[in-house]
Amino acid sequence: MPGRPPRWWRRVRRYRQLLAAVLAAVVVVGLATAVRPPEPGTTEVVVASADLPPGSTLTEADLLRAPRPDDALPSDAVVDPTDLRGRLLAAPVRAGEVLRQRDVVGGTLLAALGDGLVAVPVRLADDGVATLLQPGDVVDLVAAHDGGAAVVAAGVRVLAVPRATATTSVLGTSSGGAEGGSLVVVAATPTDGLALQRAEAEGRVGLFWRTGRSP
Repeated sequence: MPGRPPRWWRRVRRYRQLLAAVLAAVVVVGLATAVRPPEPGTTEVVVASADLPPGSTLTEADLLRAPRPDDALPSDAVVDPTDLRGRLLAAPVRAGEVLRQRDVVGGTLLAALGDGLVAVPVRLADDGVATLLQPGDVVDLVAAHDGGAAVVAAGVRVLAVPRATATTSVLGTSSGGAEGGSLVVVAATPTDGLALQRAEAEGRVGLFWRTGRSP
């Protein structure tokens, strides 16, 4: 009957078994890592710090940087907030929404504002008319109510035709008789801007085209 293996041999055998177990665990972890899908990449982009209405001039307080998944980013997502500070917002943006280059009015049209003019969002009564508008168009805005109509702002330039928005007026309430309608942003004097807000709240706003379009 063979004798028991010496103590040193039993110790070596235990070490070999432990080493085999460790190697097996390493192999399992390696296989799990190999088959696990890679974590999606992210990029820090500029997002809105709060709900922002069209016609707003963007300030540092309006802009935040936050990571967003690369596969969900629009192609024109803005990554540097300095690209947007002082720019005019052409479309409404929700809090946390990624800001895009298309959401702001271009520099050429901003320069067309000039001294003494402001950007005024106006909701038109006819959706179809808005689809024909382009930034740079020069129009007369007409208010219709109580069976009559009058030019409220003459020769104003269209700055932007934002994407569709909820049917609320620039005063933050439903427009009287102008529900539906599409939003446009025009350059007007402060006096004309107030008149347009009153006209929108009281009735329906339409337009006439003038000849000429800014570059």
